[in-house]
Amino acid sequence: MKTQERNASAPPRYRRLTGVDSFMLGLDRGSLYNQTLKIAILDPSTDPEGWSFDRYRAVLLQTHLHPGSLWAQRYLRTPLGLHQPIWVDDPDFELDAHVRRVACPAPGGMPELCAVIEQISAQPLEHNRPLWQVWVVEGLEGGRVALVGLVHHAYTDGAGASRIIEDLTSASPTEISVRTPPEWNPPPLPTRRQLIAWALRDLPPVLRTIPSALAAMRRRRRLESVPIENRPSAQDRRQPQPFTGSLTRTRRFACASFPLEHLREVRGALGGTVNDVFLSCVAGSVREFLAGRETPPARPVIGSIAFLNKPVGDRPEPWGNFSSADDVWLHADIADPVERLAAVRVSAQATKDHFKAVASADPYLVLFDLMPGWAMRALLRFDERTGGRFTPAYDVVMSNVPGPATTSYFGRWRVEHLFSTGQLVHGFTLNVTAWSYDGQFNVCVLTGSPRIDDAWEFIDGFRASLDELRTIAGRASAPVATGGTSA
Repeated sequence: MKTQERNASAPPRYRRLTGVDSFMLGLDRGSLYNQTLKIAILDPSTDPEGWSFDRYRAVLLQTHLHPGSLWAQRYLRTPLGLHQPIWVDDPDFELDAHVRRVACPAPGGMPELCAVIEQISAQPLEHNRPLWQVWVVEGLEGGRVALVGLVHHAYTDGAGASRIIEDLTSASPTEISVRTPPEWNPPPLPTRRQLIAWALRDLPPVLRTIPSALAAMRRRRRLESVPIENRPSAQDRRQPQPFTGSLTRTRRFACASFPLEHLREVRGALGGTVNDVFLSCVAGSVREFLAGRETPPARPVIGSIAFLNKPVGDRPEPWGNFSSADDVWLHADIADPVERLAAVRVSAQATKDHFKAVASADPYLVLFDLMPGWAMRALLRFDERTGGRFTPAYDVVMSNVPGPATTSYFGRWRVEHLFSTGQLVHGFTLNVTAWSYDGQFNVCVLTGSPRIDDAWEFIDGFRASLDELRTIAGRASAPVATGGTSA
């Protein structure tokens, strides 16, 4: 369809990116691809007609191709950096430029799938079109199919992505109705004059937030001046860490599914939360990795855990980034698994207390909205040259996202597993993300560290740490045998 044939009289639709969304866009450069992975493994045996790529593609056309759908929108920068970029309908949107179909090498197990995902995750998304792709990986064991979504972090955070997935699936099998997709006839892209006019119109509300941002900065400085025990300090951050530095262009990926009940068993017998057990097992995997190459770490490793600034239920829509991160001690220095779990529990609580104290005085959401595009790009380039010295998160980034608690279906195809990863940035080159789903605890490891050539080592270390804790938990909860007397 030619540009002059489009509906030029229709008013352009746009939505303004937040400053944090724009920050996520600006991170893309060189070996840094600020995109996330969302992976659904489908079991087509629940559909009498089996798997059909054509039917899947038809569903995407019906759900993604309509005015205002962010999946069919690209971003445009505002001239002169007057305001943040906007999402606007892409007149040249073509679904087939975003949906790819590949075959998994035999025998189609998880190692083979993860090798394919490594190649997918190392492909940067093109910024002159909507920032997502879906790779349909066929040929998995048992006739299963993987939908591997490559989604830029500028769209949303992990909690928002979980809600999007819930919106795209159902709690029971539903008929896939293949209909004629709507005609795609958006107006042309806005002119430079329109972009400037919209920016000037949208800017005053942002400028009115300057006093509150300055007040938040003053509160933040006062709060940060009070040290919190069992949490890394600014001085600790200046010490060398195993996975800091710049990213390579390659990616290493591995994932595995664990029964959620196994983590709950440990929690019930040894105390803490499921998240504490998760962090402790990550610490155990880091310890095992480092011990295999040098000596085990003599001091804790600095990690970062993700927190929500705004719960999904408080958002009018799932789009946008409303999450943050805070430092936590990852006690890879402790050999005993029970002692490690206890230390992680104390550190995680200290980090939660710190984030709760400073979250109400977080000026960054407002400051990013106020920062001109050129200034943000300059800051990000400087951070890149220092190997991520000023990146808010640090070294090992961990996230634990609650997903759907019951079985989900995409049409009549059962979603067997859901996996997800967050981002990698200069300064933290190892990401461990867990998504719970239907009684599963699904763990992904993504890395771009030059030190790591096999992400499976961390999955194996996570499994070994969890097995250790389960064995100890079983002994702790076993009934004590008592002697008796014969009658």
